[in-house]
Amino acid sequence: MVTPQKATGSRPTLQDRYVREEGIVHLTGIQALARLPLDIRRADRREGRGTAGFVSGYEGSPLAGYDMELARCGSLLDECDIVFRPGVNEELAATAVQGTQLASAQPDKRVDGVTAIWYGKSPGLDRASDAIRHNNLMGTHPDGGVLALVGDDPAAKSSTVPGASELLLADLGLPTLYPSDPQEALDFGLHGVAMSRVSGLWVALKIVTAVADGSGTVDVSAGRTSPVVPDLAVDGVSYRHAVGSRMVQPALGDLERSRDGARLEIARRYAAANNLNRITRTGPDDRIGIVAPGKTFLDLRQALRILGLDDAELERRGVRLLHLGMIHPLEPTVVERFARGLRHIVVVEEKRPLVETALKDLLYGQGDQPSVSGKRTPDGSALLPLDGELDPDTVAARLAPHLNELGEFPTVQSWLKKKRATTRRKTLPLLPLLTRTPYFCSGCPHNLSTKAPEGAAVGAGIGCHAMVTLMDPSQAGDVIGMTQMGGEGAQWIGMQPFLARDHLIQNLGDGTFHHSGSLAIRAAVSAGVNVTYKLLYNSAVAMTGGQQPVGVMPVPAIAHSCPRCPRPTRVRQGPGACGSSHRSAGSA
Repeated sequence: MVTPQKATGSRPTLQDRYVREEGIVHLTGIQALARLPLDIRRADRREGRGTAGFVSGYEGSPLAGYDMELARCGSLLDECDIVFRPGVNEELAATAVQGTQLASAQPDKRVDGVTAIWYGKSPGLDRASDAIRHNNLMGTHPDGGVLALVGDDPAAKSSTVPGASELLLADLGLPTLYPSDPQEALDFGLHGVAMSRVSGLWVALKIVTAVADGSGTVDVSAGRTSPVVPDLAVDGVSYRHAVGSRMVQPALGDLERSRDGARLEIARRYAAANNLNRITRTGPDDRIGIVAPGKTFLDLRQALRILGLDDAELERRGVRLLHLGMIHPLEPTVVERFARGLRHIVVVEEKRPLVETALKDLLYGQGDQPSVSGKRTPDGSALLPLDGELDPDTVAARLAPHLNELGEFPTVQSWLKKKRATTRRKTLPLLPLLTRTPYFCSGCPHNLSTKAPEGAAVGAGIGCHAMVTLMDPSQAGDVIGMTQMGGEGAQWIGMQPFLARDHLIQNLGDGTFHHSGSLAIRAAVSAGVNVTYKLLYNSAVAMTGGQQPVGVMPVPAIAHSCPRCPRPTRVRQGPGACGSSHRSAGSA
């Protein structure tokens, strides 16, 4: 067992962030999540549980580097009996994670249970959703439990699509916790495991970029989080989930009923018993309530300060605040307490209205229910945007006129007057700024290997080589498509029959090939279309920290693994960066 270090009396080290079991340390969100499996095992040991741990997933922003941080903790993971096995892709990693729950139910198990963590960004959740739907139906073991860490990039700063996973997680039946900072990332992780064990459900943590990349001081004291087990009685019998592996009727129907019934109900009870949703400001004369989940609540508080609404002013104006830690399923008792006596409620959340819709459902049909605004006001006017990323300035600008309509807010009125005056004031035009188009690093082999004959039809792909979409057509060719990861070249199956051109050059990173891209090659060969796959081989998943692809093969093995083509496979080799070689294998 790892020996805890004292908070004082010894010189701080970087390893303290993972070793110390008392006091305060400084952690990024990623580091808090890397510490999480260690803290889970430490808590189990204090309680006398004979458990082990397992972590698997696939790297991707904003969880890029999570796997690398875990690898740095290799000796600590070993001491705590935690197995870390990155997945070839998110779907297979999720299936491996479910294997831990099945193992926990076997008669020859060597431990009482295995607590597992799956990680992936929002497109990875899309890919793994079929596996996770199966796995969540089967459920989790009472002595094990599963956490799903889902990285969301709402502004698509380092993603091909904006990330917002909460609606899919709700559809999959996963209770979803939304931490707002590194402290909550660590604490909600511990709560998530406890919730998973008592409910028999996978539990998700929605991790946005600001939380993953943000940092702060975190209390790591042992026992700071003491999960309270709620009432587990269902129809008069204490519920204990049995992991089901027979995915056929009639057993399947029973699993579905328990997932959507007893298990989600126990998750609601857990949230209530452990105060995961908190009314942070309340008073007897409140008439307006504002709700926000996770990190968005911090943006809301900053927006209110921008509008001159500190706690004292909020009390004077009768404004009540609710900070949601669990966004699905919405726990009804805290909503009832929050809404009591209010005339208006405003829901502040990013993207589509999950919380707003759930809150309206809970309040519908109740006497004297307040009006609810969110993406739109009750009269249909637009209020908060459905797209992009919310920040304090955006929230302040959208809330100010709405609050002004709901009542007397002198500080808001003053802010609106200053804003109008600033808008009317003439300003000098700014000098045009010089811009630099992003391009490959100096010496990167993609400088040469992504070049294509002028006018050639080229398919872009996932990876830093997606910058071909920004290159001049005389170098990159006519870039006509970019698919999801693993779909590279498959778009040509549907395009080619309807075009005069009969040939596509498709760029494909070696990390993507090992993840899922090999299936796209098989699909193109099966369809008989003319595609040259240019495999950009550099033995690194360059966009997420330079990890070696899981299951990496040398070029000859890759060429041998590809299906037989009408034309011979060509392999060419050329010079690459850093003294290595960069090879491109093409199949037509």
